[in-house]
Amino acid sequence: MLTTKSNVVVEAWNTTTTQTQMQTPHRPSLIHPTFYWSYNCEVLFHGWPGSSRSMYALALIFVFSLAFLAEWFTRCSDASASIKPEADKVAKVAFRTAMYAVKSGFSYLVILAVVSFNGGVFISAILGHAFGFVVFRGRAFRKVGRVDG
Repeated sequence: MLTTKSNVVVEAWNTTTTQTQMQTPHRPSLIHPTFYWSYNCEVLFHGWPGSSRSMYALALIFVFSLAFLAEWFTRCSDASASIKPEADKVAKVAFRTAMYAVKSGFSYLVILAVVSFNGGVFISAILGHAFGFVVFRGRAFRKVGRVDG
């Protein structure tokens, strides 16, 4: 009795083959469920960096720069609180909003790059954020102020 119900449950959930899937040929996917270490990957754009080692190095530098600049924009939005008190309130809000939007865009691009599951891209993003934090928000390079993490 239990095996009959199990077969029915399995058959009910086994509905993966559809008419569209039968018509579409299977093509290999570059999406990996775990981190992998290879220069042959896709980061952010279709076909980029491809299978070239020099383009992979450029992709790592690009991801590092995105993460580094995301930290800089975070510092700029923190520093925007010290805009002249006599400045227009609407201009202050507009400036802070623009800084926040750009920082969010850079951060989301870093996240999308890391979703490629390439180990080198992941390490590049972490190092970019770490160096950006040290340079722009670390206590070693600022005389006064707080470090918010």
